[in-house]
Amino acid sequence: MAHTHIPSNSSRKDYFKGLAIATTGVVVLSFDALLIRLSGVSGFHASFWRALFTGISLALVFIVSNRSKALAILRSGGKTMWISGIMWGCSGLCFTLGVQTAGAANTLVLISLAPLFAAAFGYIAYRQRPSAVTQMAALGAIGGIYFMYRNGFGDISLVGLLFAISTPILLGTNLAYLRRHREMSRVAVCMIGGFVGALISIVVTTGHVAISTQALVPLAVLGLFAIPFSQTMISTGTRYIPAAESALINSLETVLGIVYVWLILGEAPTGEFIVGATIVMISITANSLYQARARKAGQSSH
Repeated sequence: MAHTHIPSNSSRKDYFKGLAIATTGVVVLSFDALLIRLSGVSGFHASFWRALFTGISLALVFIVSNRSKALAILRSGGKTMWISGIMWGCSGLCFTLGVQTAGAANTLVLISLAPLFAAAFGYIAYRQRPSAVTQMAALGAIGGIYFMYRNGFGDISLVGLLFAISTPILLGTNLAYLRRHREMSRVAVCMIGGFVGALISIVVTTGHVAISTQALVPLAVLGLFAIPFSQTMISTGTRYIPAAESALINSLETVLGIVYVWLILGEAPTGEFIVGATIVMISITANSLYQARARKAGQSSH
């Protein structure tokens, strides 16, 4: 009974597969902050183009890969697919608005709570208890990210707090939801998320979303390639690894995003960032090694 938190069908090979898929998605997703910075656009304007390009890109992939079956897949997905898609779209919007209203530091510290929300939703809704080691690793990652931004973390308005805390709640809940519905088309879900985000943005801005061509290029790269690929990979990873671990791997986005800005824009990270990033990396690596070893032990005992 020592490994009751590990599903019987979760082999070591599957675990490494899920780990590789989710990590690849996060590595690509981490270009998000850099490309938005390069565009010079923020708020609903950035979220509209980012989301619209994502929806268009994934719609093309979905139609080409499924052809005559595309409509049947959307129909069979039903409300389950739409619920997940809406959560994807809203989590992206809340993140963008959280940065704008609560500040980057507050939002990035709070988004690190996603593994805890994923674990809580998974347990409450599906009675899937996460590993104690994963919970400790999540706390370690939260501590590391807080240390990175502790000088900027502070006063926050109620509106800013609502946007910032909604991001990890939606992200963590959605990853647990996707974990439960493993057969659901990940491309279709992320496509819906893109169009939902674009629709909300254009309604809020009453259609005033025009930006310069120069600003549009980085957002096009982000929406047409980076976001579709990364969201699909992260969603697919939940087929093989628990939602809390998938959300934990997402903590790497905070670290890698700043590294990319450093390498491309030359903005050197602080000493606090290096210490915090090291804590995050150790937490995630230690959890992954433990889970792989636990699965090996579980398989050998059968």
